[in-house]
Amino acid sequence: MNLFVTGSEGQFGTALRNTVVRKSMNNCIFLSKTDLDITNYAEVREYFKNKSVKGAVIINCAAYTDVEKAESEPEKAFKVNSQGVKNLAEFCRKSGIKFIHISTDFVFNGLKKGLYDESDIPDPVSIYGKSKAEGEKAVLENPENCLIIRTSWLYSTTHNTFLNKIIGRSKSGTPLKVVEDETGSPTYAVDLAEALIKICEKISQIGNFKTAVYHYCNTGSVSRYEYAKKIIEFSKAAVEVIAIKSNELSMKAKRPANSSLDNSKITSDFNLEIRNWDEALKEAVEKINEQ
Repeated sequence: MNLFVTGSEGQFGTALRNTVVRKSMNNCIFLSKTDLDITNYAEVREYFKNKSVKGAVIINCAAYTDVEKAESEPEKAFKVNSQGVKNLAEFCRKSGIKFIHISTDFVFNGLKKGLYDESDIPDPVSIYGKSKAEGEKAVLENPENCLIIRTSWLYSTTHNTFLNKIIGRSKSGTPLKVVEDETGSPTYAVDLAEALIKICEKISQIGNFKTAVYHYCNTGSVSRYEYAKKIIEFSKAAVEVIAIKSNELSMKAKRPANSSLDNSKITSDFNLEIRNWDEALKEAVEKINEQ
């Protein structure tokens, strides 16, 4: 299997790289935005011109992910999250390369009660969410050999995500104010990376398959407030966590009130075992504590 990963310096690209190294996998190429500008179709085509693409899979982790800044920089968000994805999807279709695109729970409006499944219609409420939804549409124009994998509240130990921010802020001893009216499914980047390698191995060994959307998250649903409390519990920090409402914060971008995902389809179709969100979180916090 020849594997190409775009956006290799982001938190999920980093998790994939670490997983590949741990598994001693060969034929895996990781591309930063310096190596490959996905918003330039000519550059994409030129890069792969002399590469071995037989049986190849491209995983697109490249994304504009700053939800707040996207509100004032919509052109930048759409350039990467929509046009860049369209370029990769079009190139893969023309070249016979299988394509996996990483998307987000932010494509939903958050009004649903319960877990979002793959049949729910995207209706984003932020520029970031709208740009990611447009990227999904570009992928879905390919009838075959593409997967969209949406994830929720992705975190890692390597980047400045909600997990690291809460642990960092807790060291001051000052009470932490965290919103209680946003609910999602925290997802450990390491778990998603392990699952994606299994999926790549499977799709690389089969012929053409119908393009599909999947949801991957650690199992379960929790509010930001309860999520933060669990981080503090696992990190053994002596700090109070105070619940507040999201409208008490001065945020430019609207967030979906509920973006919890149902992962049963991907679990079934790819024979995956996905652990609960708090079990994965405990491992991540312990890893940070060891550093």
